[in-house]
This record gives sequence, structure tokens and C-alpha cells, in this order.
Amino acid sequence: MDDNAERPKSLKFKEPVIDVAFSPTSDLVASSLITGHVFIHQYSLTGNTRQHRLKPHRKSCRSLCFAGDGLSLYTASKDKSWQSLDITTGAELTRVEEAHDKAINIVKYVNEQIIATGDESGGLKLWDIRQNNKPAFTFKEHVDYISDMVFNSDKRHLLATSGDGCMSIYDVRKSKPFHVSENQDDELLSVAIMRGGKKVIVGETDGVLGIFTYGQFDDVTDRFPGHPQSIDSICKLTEDLCVTGSSDGLLRIVQLFPHKLVGVAGDHKSLPVEKVVLSYDQQWLASCSHDHTVHFWDIGYIFNDGASDEDEDADVNGDEKLDAQAMAIQVSKGIVDDEPEIDIDGLSDGSELRVRGDPESGVDSSDDEVDIVDSDSDSGESDGSDNGDKLTKHIDPVSTNAEEEPTDANDNEDASDSDGWGSWGDSDDEGNDTAAKRRKPKPTKAEKLKAKRAALAELVNPDKKKRASGASFFADL
Repeated sequence: MDDNAERPKSLKFKEPVIDVAFSPTSDLVASSLITGHVFIHQYSLTGNTRQHRLKPHRKSCRSLCFAGDGLSLYTASKDKSWQSLDITTGAELTRVEEAHDKAINIVKYVNEQIIATGDESGGLKLWDIRQNNKPAFTFKEHVDYISDMVFNSDKRHLLATSGDGCMSIYDVRKSKPFHVSENQDDELLSVAIMRGGKKVIVGETDGVLGIFTYGQFDDVTDRFPGHPQSIDSICKLTEDLCVTGSSDGLLRIVQLFPHKLVGVAGDHKSLPVEKVVLSYDQQWLASCSHDHTVHFWDIGYIFNDGASDEDEDADVNGDEKLDAQAMAIQVSKGIVDDEPEIDIDGLSDGSELRVRGDPESGVDSSDDEVDIVDSDSDSGESDGSDNGDKLTKHIDPVSTNAEEEPTDANDNEDASDSDGWGSWGDSDDEGNDTAAKRRKPKPTKAEKLKAKRAALAELVNPDKKKRASGASFFADL
């Protein structure tokens, strides 16, 4: 397997990365550092190219976001200022000094007219970028830092979470808050709108996802525990799926209604995840942590379950990766007695996947080199020598009905085929009956890959096919 073609190489910096953002229109990613630097890279499978290295702030750049058209970038800093930058030239378009009384914690693009900023004391301001970037409204509904914000364009509501345990909702056309929730007895760190605008989920420091019904903001209507540590970032994938970034370093794929932990999209090796975001083409996740690195993770398989036959023929090498995921599923269902050691992110670091009684099954291995970008010594970015870091993605077992028809318990032994996906119609059993000796044509490798992808797609698209109940379910998460 060609690991370098699997996903863009990671971006390594000399100083911690605080925030990361994808362009909504192109293959650009922006990273903000604790030194006040901002880097803009063009990412691709063939290599990453640095477009700009800027230092717009004297102190740490805590937050950044792209405008809706992707032509400008907004940044906010501990130095109490925010500004906008031209993506093409890197030039400063707007700068507002002393925008808040306290250090700004987050900046959020709302629409072509408004941006929002929140500070570490709970203050929130809406800025009219048509009126010389003057504050349109100022709110002080919280007593602790503003941790995250999300905009509901249908209702023109801005939702903000705070370290004081409350969530506030603002109509961006009015000067008074729409609603403020009751205290949830825990810090609220992240927020996302799900289920077609019917639900709002918030990440808490105790590892619980709190679920509000939209319009009923007094208190949560449901809670989903399952994360061992705080949920610092939430990235929406579909109306029912999201990715959470936790302090234990894992990026978990979470399904809502029914609530399930579907799998793990990435791993920062026990270092807290600061931010996780989705690319405009829904192919990659980017995440940053205390390891001074922006990692890319393949998430396109969730959205690209209807790939054409030509794409499948060109991607037959992905067969080993699907085998590994299939084996994790087999283990969770008890089809394989002992769980094999799996160390897979699509970029294996050399560990082998062994199936009981079948020494030939495995995954390819090679090093995943972290992309090092040349920089001046004060840039906060690495100096150009490869460090050969290997990134690991944990694949967790999930329940599934991958087969078209159910099998008896007595067939479990036959189901443990060498590729981890059970029989594909090429059984070696022969009887005296002539009809029994007629075997179906052996599927091609591309046909197997297509069937496996369809089965994996059912795991993350439960509406397409109901999953078996009572299966084992991520006790280690």
C-alpha cells in the first residue's frame, strides 16, 4: 500500500497549534500558533505548499476562521484585537485594536455582514463589517469564557457556549439575547446543530454530550455519556454523525438517535485535541493538539459510499484496510475468539493483522512521514528535516449486519474467511450431489472491495439498513 497517497502529510510546527480551519471553497488550511503566527498551506496528496507565513498578533492567535467566500481569513488574539487578511496576498484588510476589555477567545464568521467575537470573561460582540467594523451589539450574559459558537442560518440564531455551564442564543438582528439556558453544572466546551436543526449538542468537561431540543433551551432533554475525558471540539459530518475531539487524544465518530460510538477517526496519542474540522469537499478531517502538529485524517468513506466501478478498480489497494476494519467487526461479534493486535490508520506502522488459523491475512506497512515546512527560526515552524513520525488510527469494533442474509451460529466457523468478511460464495465444501459441486464464480478483487465498502457504509448510515442489536460496544472509549 502506498501510504503517501493515502492522505495529505501532516504539518509540523515548532510551537503549539491552537486552532485550525479549512477554506470553504479550496484546498487551503490555516493554522494559528501560540506565538501569534498564522500559516496558510495548500494541501494535497502529492505534498503541501506554504502560501503565507504571517504574524498578525503580538500575543497568541487563539482563533481563526475563513469568510464564506474563502477570500479572507479572520483571526483573533489574546492581545484583544481581531483582524481580517486577504488570502491571495496575505495583506491586512481590517484591524480592530482593543476590541474587548479582555483577551478574545474565539472569532466566528456569521454571514457576509456580521462576525462574532467572544472573550475570556464571557463578553460577546457582533460586528457589522459594512460599518467600518463597529460593534452592532454587545452582550454580557456569561461570567466565564466563551468557548464555542455556531450559527443557525435558517433562524438567524447564534448559539454560544461558556465555561460557566450555560448556553446563550442570540437573534443577530436584535440587541437582546433570545434565551439563556440553565446552568448545566459543568463547563460547556463545544457546540453543534444536528438533526436538521432539531437538536443542539454540547460537549462537557466530564465527557458527556448534552442534547438540547431546539426551542427548549432551558435544560438538556437527553445526555450521552461515553467519553472518558472532556469533549473539547465537535465537528458535524451529517445530520446524525459528528466527530468529537477529546482530551484523551482520540477523534471519535459519534452517531445520534440512536446514540452510539461508531469508531475512531484519528489519534493524537493521549494529547488533548484542540480542534477538529471538516474540509469543504468532505474528504478530510484536520485536527490539532499539543504535539505541535496539524494532522489530516481520511473521512471520505462516510460520504463516498456510492463510488463508481472505475474508482473501485483504481483503488483495489484499499482492500487490506477494509479487511482490517472487517476483522474488528468480526471480533466484536465473537466470530473470532481472540482479538488481533490492530495498529491501523490506513498508514500502518508495521504491525500485522493475524486471523486465527490464517497466517496470510495482514496489512501493508510503511512509515508516514510528517511534512516539515522550511521556516525562519522565529516562525514557530520546523526547519525542514523529516522526523519520520508515525501516526496511528484506532479502529474500534462495531455491530453490523454486513451480510445480505443472516447466518446460523453453526456457520460462524465458515464465516471466518481469510479476508475477515465471511464466505463470498466460493466455499470449498463438496458433496455427492452434483448440484452442490457447482460453485459460484469467484468474485474479483474489485467486486469484493465494492461489497466490503457497501457493508462498511451501512455502519455509518444506519437508515439504510438496521443493525443487529445487543452487539458489543466500545467499552474502552
